Amino acid sequence: MHDHGGRIRFFAVVAAGAMLACACGDLIKVGGKSGWKPNVNYTHWAAHRRFHVGDWLYFVFDKHYYSVLEVKEENYERCDDGEFVTNVTRGGRDVYNLTEARSYYFISSGGYCYHGMKLSVHVRRSLSSPLAAPDTKSAAPCVVGGRRAAVAAAAALSIFMLRLL
Repeated sequence: MHDHGGRIRFFAVVAAGAMLACACGDLIKVGGKSGWKPNVNYTHWAAHRRFHVGDWLYFVFDKHYYSVLEVKEENYERCDDGEFVTNVTRGGRDVYNLTEARSYYFISSGGYCYHGMKLSVHVRRSLSSPLAAPDTKSAAPCVVGGRRAAVAAAAALSIFMLRLL
């Protein structure tokens, strides 16, 4: 007689670990060291990065002066903050989850958009997950190392779970 239960448990643990790894995107600080402030070329900054479904944009700024608004492409082009999609601004250390493969547009209100505070990112489907990303608007991002850390954590979790079985 063969014990197929052990194999099934093994594959179940590996699959759970893989799902954990795929659900966690990178935390990307907008503007790098500069953060979200006037006179930074965010078009140039974004052109050198790849954005995937599940990634989180991390906006760091002075909330007394600046804001982060998600807008439609037309509003982005005109720096029009009158009809925004989402007000991302909370406390000046704000995150935004990229949940769909599409283009996203962000500006700062109060005329700061005219001083370069506008960002456009094209989000691709995550290569690590063929499944649709879960709705994680209220979930906390995986901030320690992004996908690589998630894969390592999933592997460690799988090994730990196997030892328990």
